[in-house]
Amino acid sequence: RGGRVRRRPRLCSPRQVVYGVPLAEDRLVRRDVGQRLRIKIVYDRSNKLFPQAISYLEKTFQVRKSAGTILLSRQCATNQYLRRKADPHRYCRVACANHTRCGPVIVPEKHLQQCRVYNQNERHFGLPDQEGVRDADFVLYVSALTTERCGHENIIAYAAYCQLEAEMDRPIAGYANLCPNMISTQAQEFVGMLSTVKHEIIHALGFSAGLFAFYRDDDGKPLTTRYADGLPPFNESLGLYQWSDKVVHKAVRLWDVRGGQMLRHTVHLLVTPRVVEEARKHFNCPILEGMELENQGGMGTELNHWEKRLLENEAMTGSHTQNRVFSRITLALMEDTGRQLISPYCDTLRSNPLQLTCRQDQRAVAVCNLQKFPKQLPQEYQYFDNLNGVPAEDLPYYGGSVEIADYCPFSQEFSWHLSGEFQRSSDCRIIENQPDPTKNYGAEEYGPNSVCLIQKSAFVMEQCRRKLSYPDWGSGCYQVSCSPQGLHVWVKDTAYLCSRSGQVLTVSIQMNGWIHVGNLVCPACWDFCDSCPPERDPPASNLSRVAPIDLCSCSSNLVVTLWLLMANLIPLLTGLFLCA
Repeated sequence: RGGRVRRRPRLCSPRQVVYGVPLAEDRLVRRDVGQRLRIKIVYDRSNKLFPQAISYLEKTFQVRKSAGTILLSRQCATNQYLRRKADPHRYCRVACANHTRCGPVIVPEKHLQQCRVYNQNERHFGLPDQEGVRDADFVLYVSALTTERCGHENIIAYAAYCQLEAEMDRPIAGYANLCPNMISTQAQEFVGMLSTVKHEIIHALGFSAGLFAFYRDDDGKPLTTRYADGLPPFNESLGLYQWSDKVVHKAVRLWDVRGGQMLRHTVHLLVTPRVVEEARKHFNCPILEGMELENQGGMGTELNHWEKRLLENEAMTGSHTQNRVFSRITLALMEDTGRQLISPYCDTLRSNPLQLTCRQDQRAVAVCNLQKFPKQLPQEYQYFDNLNGVPAEDLPYYGGSVEIADYCPFSQEFSWHLSGEFQRSSDCRIIENQPDPTKNYGAEEYGPNSVCLIQKSAFVMEQCRRKLSYPDWGSGCYQVSCSPQGLHVWVKDTAYLCSRSGQVLTVSIQMNGWIHVGNLVCPACWDFCDSCPPERDPPASNLSRVAPIDLCSCSSNLVVTLWLLMANLIPLLTGLFLCA
């Protein structure tokens, strides 16, 4: 901790990795990309750092659209297995192992496929497939164990993949272990440790020499030749599957040393298309062949990181020094794996009514500033091959409204105007932006503790038989607070507990004589709180916690009550008149 911190990803022996795990049919759609990456965390002991790292990665990466359930293949007792023709499953030769491990973590039984054994020409089957892991694209098993690897100098954490699915060779399971003796509780060290955790998970997702041979092109075709069993050639000297020159290329540089001499210096370059493009831009060198990989540090560092001499403070170099950042070159590599997409600029047309979203930092309501220009944009700024509802011949006219952002569209905060006069802005933290009560359809609250939340549906204002809704919807500003139970979203005076990111809150509250009904999507607790409990399914009581309110029924009961009161007063009034 402090100074230079060496990071070495765990290089799994191919014997420890399960390749070609069959998933549910039609799980992967080759050309359908655009779904945010979903990572399921399975904790062994640790609940520190990882939720924030996962939140960052889920927002950064997208995957080919997936569906179904992840079921991991069981390990074999003797590590001997075979495959049968036209059968995607592995069969153990003797027996399945008592436990299947992903790194140091024992995989829960409920995450495993059926045990399949092939012995003396007979097939034997154990318990059927278990329930598996739903609503995830990658299962990360997290532990905090003092392992042999933690004994190496300055190792804070390490991570790797352990199983790849069969269709696209995408890692579907991996592990990350935090070394307890290196975990600091000092606030000033948290940012550095968080960067390390992100770094390690990116290794497990794709930035690993052990995965280079499994990279694919945009059409899903392998960049490295495969044998009949679907695996690439194996390099015994490296202990890795051998990649092709389409992924990593060896080049010779002329190396200046003292005395005016020039030596021949061999380097390895990652040469996938997007990496080459970003490297050329970064160094302003149109003939650069690719991005140089680290050539020092030994197994685990060499070839598994960017060259430190060239990208000193890039977070995916082999050691931490200062001011860590994840560059466009790293994001390009992840996209070039053929399995990830970088969450792009927005591509929602600005229209009337507005489709609202949130600014990247979730501090303001925003709208995608993609628009149509009267003239074609310069070719270098024509980004779109297709846009929903836009004819192909019109695509050159579309781009972001901000010229100095190279016409790249992004989600931008905005202002409301009436008859040309400024009314308010969309910054959630400014209390003066609070909408007029008669127009506050979403029951929003602006102020220093407010953030932007996505609305799952348009809010409706109800009063007896009257129903009103606002055409511009999609997000709004709401107050949040942190507690030991997690993040609370406040709507008027009602607190809703977010048990997990993406949870949909059903809102029904009374305000100014109207009932406001709608749905809000929970953000990640770690986006706003310094301490959060593990994510969990919300309790059943929280799913329908607010009983429907009926103002009309209340009004009817009030009328009945008044009539009964009058009826009771009539004899008294009659007596008074008679006495008079």
